[in-house]
Amino acid sequence: MKKKISFYIPAYNAEKTIKDSITSIQNQSILPDEIILIDDCSTDKTVEIVKTQLSNIKIIINKKNMGLGYNRNLGIKESTNDIVAAIDADVILDKYWLEKLVPEIEKKNVFMCGGKMDEYLLKNKINVWRAKYYSQNWGNNLISNPPFLFGCNTILVKSVWEKVNGYDEKLKTNGEDINFIQKIKLETDVQIVYQPEAKCFHLQDDNIESLSKRVWRYHSFGYKIKEPSLKKLIKLSLKQTKFFFQRFLESLIKFDLGGIIISFKVFVNFIKFEYIFLNKKK
Repeated sequence: MKKKISFYIPAYNAEKTIKDSITSIQNQSILPDEIILIDDCSTDKTVEIVKTQLSNIKIIINKKNMGLGYNRNLGIKESTNDIVAAIDADVILDKYWLEKLVPEIEKKNVFMCGGKMDEYLLKNKINVWRAKYYSQNWGNNLISNPPFLFGCNTILVKSVWEKVNGYDEKLKTNGEDINFIQKIKLETDVQIVYQPEAKCFHLQDDNIESLSKRVWRYHSFGYKIKEPSLKKLIKLSLKQTKFFFQRFLESLIKFDLGGIIISFKVFVNFIKFEYIFLNKKK
């Protein structure tokens, strides 16, 4: 008997990619039984595009921006089936993504799986840089119990979400996926699986500003010191200085001037963003 699968997508201002993302779900070789859009109070045409250009999509609109942790909990809560899949609003799936993950989730004591996401727009050198230093996959080999699963493409059994009381809603922009897997590992004895044959692609097309903010959010909000402080600014600045020199040397060896420039701009912007964040909280 075919198992019923729910699919949700958290989205904020995703008008450029949301149609392609949902269409890739609708084109799966194994079709889900429901697709839910969680719109996080977008100010663009995300909802309008879904309403007018796509069909059979359940749309939930937040009255204010709530963040990723909240949206993931809402998506799973509103799903009517025990197996719940999710992708980010800037991700497109290979046709066989679900077909590759469903057999894994059906194995004994496996309660969550994720696939391999690669960057799609590699003509942009900034995206190439991001793919090198901030890839969202664990490579080409199947892994049981990887350090965590990237939230951009996952499938889970709802009961494990209930058992660990869901995602941390204080984590609004990133880190919620790492925290969620940490809770599963600490509070349960279930297995998670990374299956690289389940392929998907990232449609994000960054510039220096958006890349720098992405890197800053990843490190600042995922750091052990959560609240902004001078101590946190200094520690993160030292850490980013180390990263910059490592990347500088890698690029220098390859005579990659573009890579050096990108690394330097990201480094400078990171410190700027953390400084601004510190002063806003004062």
